[in-house]
Amino acid sequence: MCDDSKLVTMAFSGLSPLVVEDVTDDGEWIRVRARTPDLPAACPGCGAPSRRVHGYHQRTVVNLPIDARRVAVTVRVRRLVCPTRGCRQTFREQLPGVLERYQRRTSRLTVQIGAVVRVVQKDT
Repeated sequence: MCDDSKLVTMAFSGLSPLVVEDVTDDGEWIRVRARTPDLPAACPGCGAPSRRVHGYHQRTVVNLPIDARRVAVTVRVRRLVCPTRGCRQTFREQLPGVLERYQRRTSRLTVQIGAVVRVVQKDT
C-alpha cells in the first residue's frame, strides 16, 4: 500500500516543483493547497539570487482533471526583494513549466487543451 505522500506525489506529479501542503475533496472539485519551496529565486531583471521575502501572494490555477473532476491548485508564491542596487525592488517568483506569468492553468493542462484543439481542427 502507498502512504498519503506517495499517492499525492503520483497523482500530482506535474506539481513536483511545489510543496503540496493539503488536498481536499469538495465533490466536483479537488482542491490542492501548495507553496513554492524555500529556495533562492533569480531576479528576472538582473538574475541575482534572492531569499529575502518581502511578502506572499496567492495564485489559483487549474490543473489536469483527476477521475473526471476538476482540480484547482492554490499556490502561495513569495514576493522577494532583489539584492542588486538599481534593479527592480521586488519580484514574484515564477516556476517555469508549472507557474508562468499571468497563467490561469498549469502548463500540462495548456498542452493537453492545445492537443485537443489541434485534433478537432484537423477533423473539421
